Amino acid sequence: MKKQVMLLGLSVLLCGCGGKSEEKEGTGTYTNDNGEKTTARVKLKNDKIAEVEIDETAKGKDKTKKELGEAYGMKQASPIKKEWNEQIAYFEKYVEKHGIDKIKLNKDGKAENNDVRTGCTISVNGFIKAIQDAEKNAK
Repeated sequence: MKKQVMLLGLSVLLCGCGGKSEEKEGTGTYTNDNGEKTTARVKLKNDKIAEVEIDETAKGKDKTKKELGEAYGMKQASPIKKEWNEQIAYFEKYVEKHGIDKIKLNKDGKAENNDVRTGCTISVNGFIKAIQDAEKNAK
């Protein structure tokens, strides 16, 4: 019984001594040559992306592409038949899981990685630049 109490006390002590993960948040932007403004918000845990939220506004428009949702009208032109908001949701989850360092881009700014292209065929170079800006602002 004494050993069990001692082990319990030791485990509580060790849990209390564990390092805390440091969280930081930042927002970044990128505006492309067409005037589309990309905004990225990141939450970093121990300097790695834990959460990311990306949205984009076309030049002269009031609503973001996420706000437009299905009304943005990309689904029919998409080779994977996904709307912009569906593709960006996939990309956000991908970045949260894998980060941005291993994403390879072609000359059009689209990801060459098959695991990205299965859910996101739109150009992502502006998203990556906005994420990098947000990371810099969070640190």
